[in-house]
Amino acid sequence: MSAQTDPPAGDAGERARWIGGALHRLTGRQPLVEGTGDGGFRITARVVEHPDSAVAAAVLRVLGAGDRFGHGRNERREHLWAEIDPRRPEGGAR
Repeated sequence: MSAQTDPPAGDAGERARWIGGALHRLTGRQPLVEGTGDGGFRITARVVEHPDSAVAAAVLRVLGAGDRFGHGRNERREHLWAEIDPRRPEGGAR
């Protein structure tokens, strides 16, 4: 990914939109981007096929732009997720 596509340093919504868009471009599937109710976001992308190593590395880099990310699986499907915390004022309590 080029410098043009580096994650934004903006607010939680901007970061969530960037992650969602980048995952869409990489996987060809639109991820679910939803608010968490406190100003944060959760992005979920369904895994339908396992990509080659270059795409997998790019997906991990994109997910790493979140505050947390991971992988889930059940008997029906596999998914990747990232969470974005709401921005807090400098020095504010978490």
